[in-house]
Amino acid sequence: MKSANFSLAVAVISLDLWQPALAQQSMTPVEPQEFARQAAMSNLFELKAADLARQRGKAEQVLEFADRMKTDHSRAGKDLAEAARKEGVELANTLDKAGEEKLTALNALKGGEFDPAYLSSQVTAHETAVELFGYYAEHGQAGALKAFAEATYPTLRMHLIQVQSLTSP
Repeated sequence: MKSANFSLAVAVISLDLWQPALAQQSMTPVEPQEFARQAAMSNLFELKAADLARQRGKAEQVLEFADRMKTDHSRAGKDLAEAARKEGVELANTLDKAGEEKLTALNALKGGEFDPAYLSSQVTAHETAVELFGYYAEHGQAGALKAFAEATYPTLRMHLIQVQSLTSP
């Protein structure tokens, strides 16, 4: 039963439950409000997952990664809020249903199940964020949000590389 719970949790966490509406087939630019909404949800999930990892994580590398996520995503959240303010875009300050489901799945894990599930969630979250930010940095409307995407993209890319290295055998 324990293995079934872990498998279900990893499946839920690994699913890309908030698919970016990037419309890449048609290469339609993402509106600033939609980019800001997706960026805020991604960032908020990262912060909440890092808090959970700092409470429940066991491996030193998981705790160190969670600390880095807390630091970097706290700064990104402030930068996003400032960019959104400059463009007159309002940000949500609560997670959407998909983000809540991912956190609930992580929170349900016990003992040694948590660390690999957290890292798996971070791979998925950062793949999605890299795609979103890279696309908006290249195709978004000029302004503070595009500048934010351009400035934040390299850090997200670095996070993805770091978490992938933690999950590689």
